[in-house]
Amino acid sequence: MQWSHPDLPGRRVRLAYCLNLHAADDLDGTLAGLRSITLPLRDRLAGGRPFGVGVYLPAAVAGFLAAPEGAGALEGLAAFLADEGLDPFTFNAFPFGRFHAPGLKRGVFRPTWAEPEREAFTRAVAGVAARLNPSVARGGHVSISTHTGAFGALDPEGAEACAAAFARCAVELVRLEDEGGPRTILSLEAEPRANAGDSRALAEWLERVRAAAGEAGTRHLGVCLDACHSAVEFESPAQAWAAAARPPAPLGKLQFSSALSVPGPSGRPAARAALEALDEPVYLHQVTGRGSAGELRVDDLPDLSAALASPASDAWLACDEWRCHFHVPVDAASLGAELGTTRSHADELLSLALSDPGAWGSDELHLEIETYTWGVLPGPPPAPEALVAGLEREYRHVMALLAAGGWEPAPAPSV
Repeated sequence: MQWSHPDLPGRRVRLAYCLNLHAADDLDGTLAGLRSITLPLRDRLAGGRPFGVGVYLPAAVAGFLAAPEGAGALEGLAAFLADEGLDPFTFNAFPFGRFHAPGLKRGVFRPTWAEPEREAFTRAVAGVAARLNPSVARGGHVSISTHTGAFGALDPEGAEACAAAFARCAVELVRLEDEGGPRTILSLEAEPRANAGDSRALAEWLERVRAAAGEAGTRHLGVCLDACHSAVEFESPAQAWAAAARPPAPLGKLQFSSALSVPGPSGRPAARAALEALDEPVYLHQVTGRGSAGELRVDDLPDLSAALASPASDAWLACDEWRCHFHVPVDAASLGAELGTTRSHADELLSLALSDPGAWGSDELHLEIETYTWGVLPGPPPAPEALVAGLEREYRHVMALLAAGGWEPAPAPSV
């Protein structure tokens, strides 16, 4: 959905949710998810207006659609989206595939940007995005999010290889735009424990990447600011926004997401137990603790449990707060009776973004709700109807924040 502001002519906010929530292994599965989740959600929220979607296609599907033999299937996908009033303005090219498969964990970063398969996947997504967005409004763009290179630090050779791959992708995006496609911003997403783990580190990494890409990097390489990731690293919203919206890197999109929080863990054994009980085999749940002695970090919940059973437990229990990378519904102020969330962090980030359109790097702000963990939250996995209802609550929360800032839904197109 698009939103406009009476005092900011020409500026737009485009809102979507990320389809990695119901990621599929093939195109038929992607279409099934659109029919069972996206279309009912559109009917509840859009009021006849185009309904934004954050497209996720695994590498095998993206590669097929971008290849000559997939041209017919891509035309069919484009026709389906157009007929149903779905607006595919943003794309997620972070997970390569098997996103909801047990054992994924750190593997979500593979292949790295030093491996040719990552570049090929991203180029395929860019080609699909160009076909699905034959034109964009003046001053607008298409965004594609990706990780910053690899999980963990890069050695000099790896850093050079990653920077070169990003530069080649930027040149490819120039070619697509020169051939009549939309401006596309490949948006690098900082994540805890990645080679660029927070917004400040990402800003420094982008300087190096842009130096390799030259003018192409200035226009086509930007930032995906994930509110959950920023909160886990204890960035203040103001710090995160200042680092992410720093020229010349454009802001590709803001992923509206929320992490888990355990304030005062020492005196809250039930909260500690509730957090440890959320360990599951699919996603990576990095944990950061902050206290007077600084910050403590582990890569996943089993590592936290090991730390609490070791001499390091005193330092962890002395923290003022723990935060865990676990994308939880963005409307929720808590998860159960014991665990808090960082909802206020995401809310404030959005408020800062809405009040600073000059820092967007284009005329529109891409806003993507990214809660993909519904299947591993406490309780049984939600049936499609319950999932749609949960997504609607998330949307209503974000839409209320937009309305409070003076933003209004763009009118439905005339028939």
